[in-house]
Amino acid sequence: MANVSAYRFVGPTTAIAVTTTSSTSVTITPNGNDQPNFCGFLNVGTTPIAITIASAVAGTTTTAPAAVLPTAGNSSQSFVLGVSMSQPTVLAVPPSFAITAVGTANTLYVMPMVDQN
Repeated sequence: MANVSAYRFVGPTTAIAVTTTSSTSVTITPNGNDQPNFCGFLNVGTTPIAITIASAVAGTTTTAPAAVLPTAGNSSQSFVLGVSMSQPTVLAVPPSFAITAVGTANTLYVMPMVDQN
């Protein structure tokens, strides 16, 4: 099976309530000795969600800047997730990070993971 990646979860799944105002910054920290380098993001709502990620240093307080949905003619530093996702989008992330999210009345699930290969 060429070009197949297997992921192993290395931390608890975090649920973030997403509204039209950027969420409070949430720090995602894995469990165990594995250094995660990926994270799954799952938007189960029917509208897009924008997320902003900031690296966190162990033992310090880090907050991510406010997430912003880009609009026509305006850009944003946030990553936009699609709607009604049946499987997570997996992104490369720092080992520990802070995240904010914005959208409308959605739930975002964040799952730290490592490449099993």
